[in-house]
Amino acid sequence: RLPTMTSICRKWRKKYATQHKWGTICFILNNIKVLKFFQERTLIKVINNETYLLYSALCYEEGHCRRTQHILKVYALAKLLGEQEKISTEDQQILQAAAILHDIAIKYCKKHYNGDASQEKQKKEASHLVQEFLQEANYLPSYIPKIVDLVSKHHDYRKEKSKLLQILIEADLIVNCYENQPDYKKSKFIKDIFQTTGGKKLLELCLEEGI
Repeated sequence: RLPTMTSICRKWRKKYATQHKWGTICFILNNIKVLKFFQERTLIKVINNETYLLYSALCYEEGHCRRTQHILKVYALAKLLGEQEKISTEDQQILQAAAILHDIAIKYCKKHYNGDASQEKQKKEASHLVQEFLQEANYLPSYIPKIVDLVSKHHDYRKEKSKLLQILIEADLIVNCYENQPDYKKSKFIKDIFQTTGGKKLLELCLEEGI
């Protein structure tokens, strides 16, 4: 919650009352630019709260073993690949948030579609769930549609991809391959998707016995 003019003035009045500077302080604080400065300093501490987002996603899964571990693995790999690709700080935040939430619709779909958590169903429900989680974690409004887009498209293997989507897909596929070793045919299909140097190397290590 942003500090109000009243709360700021009250705090400063108490501090400066004995120094007879109250009139000067009020004059300064009544300037809108000064108030904006105080508000922005407060916001800096809470915007894009990735720690809260990750904690919320893990709690949402209620200890489900596979999904909880999958979130942590994809999150770690997406962070690693993003840093290796030297993407911007903003893009890194967007990527990591998308990695945390990329499968957030599975639980919802299983509950509301009689156990059907197909990719089609996930894509349908992901948008509103992702938005709710991001708003709770106080993500910037300009970030939210970008994160939603990444989550919604992370199974679009054959379509043209942005840099961030490519990294997210690679992180997810590497983890999937460790969780369920693909056969030779599927391994070849997956290998052709990869573009980043780090992703190719990590996939090769995972599939070296299958290809």
